[in-house]
Amino acid sequence: MRRQHLLNFYDNDYGVYMRKYLVDIYLPASGKHYDAYLPAEKRIGEVTLLLIDIVNSMTGGSYKETADARLLYADNGKPLNLNDTVYDAGIRNSTKLILI
Repeated sequence: MRRQHLLNFYDNDYGVYMRKYLVDIYLPASGKHYDAYLPAEKRIGEVTLLLIDIVNSMTGGSYKETADARLLYADNGKPLNLNDTVYDAGIRNSTKLILI
């Protein structure tokens, strides 16, 4: 049910519904694309860890987390700043990202 957790992302501390953006995540290790809702207020570092956990569960554990796991912009290959929020990183609906 982790996918549902991502698709219905609530701030559990406050019970507040969060603004989120639907993005395309490409995983080169599997050659597959995944749609995911990213909460605008979360930091890229937190979102990256959440995505790794979700992708790992969806691929039956075949995706292995590394200390160097990063999210990149698909259009230019530049890494996202781990300290930026999703909103501050310029991520909006239909943004294409790569998880390496």
